[in-house]
Amino acid sequence: MKKYIKHFLLLVGLLLVGILVYRLYLEYYPDIQLYLSPKASRELLLKSVRSHGIRTGIILVALTSLMCAIPGLPTSVVGVLVGVCYGPALGSVMNLTGNVLGNLLSIFLLQKIKFLAPKTKTNRWVKAISQMNHPRIGVTLGYMIPIIPAAIVNYTVDLLKLPAKQVCLAVVIGVAPSSILYAFGGDALFKGNHKTALILIASVVLFILLAGIISKDRRRRVK
Repeated sequence: MKKYIKHFLLLVGLLLVGILVYRLYLEYYPDIQLYLSPKASRELLLKSVRSHGIRTGIILVALTSLMCAIPGLPTSVVGVLVGVCYGPALGSVMNLTGNVLGNLLSIFLLQKIKFLAPKTKTNRWVKAISQMNHPRIGVTLGYMIPIIPAAIVNYTVDLLKLPAKQVCLAVVIGVAPSSILYAFGGDALFKGNHKTALILIASVVLFILLAGIISKDRRRRVK
């Protein structure tokens, strides 16, 4: 029975994501037509894309939250789109809001509905973060590193039973770099700013190198 409920909740989540994606398609259909038109100028396209108001912004934040809460869905695509549509500053705030709400929702569901937890106690990242000298730092770094699924970090948070204040702080600090990165990346991509794009790519490489810190700290603790 629990398996069916888990699949049902996943289906409901995917259905909500599908509805929000369809709503976004309707919102951006004129922009798509303008983009495909050979007569449209770059300035007109930029003005059209960034003319969307609060309603579209709320849809994008809600979509980010849902995709963040459902394991396996790439929030980076929406994060870049937010940067394209709302620019680096507002886009960063929107991405941060969506990612924080999504991860907190995921942790809340794991705490209240235990059978939703993945069977990942032996996962190398779960073990690496849990066995660090400072697991709270490991959780924060886990959210920062793109190659570690957020669902795995959220599951680790539930296992560690960290206080709510520490969890919120770790989530906010952890998702901030990628939220800002996607927003600035989307803006740079849309404006054709290749220099900024290269800097952002270098930042991604730096985040991936943080994974070595977790593994090193774990090995030191094991010894």
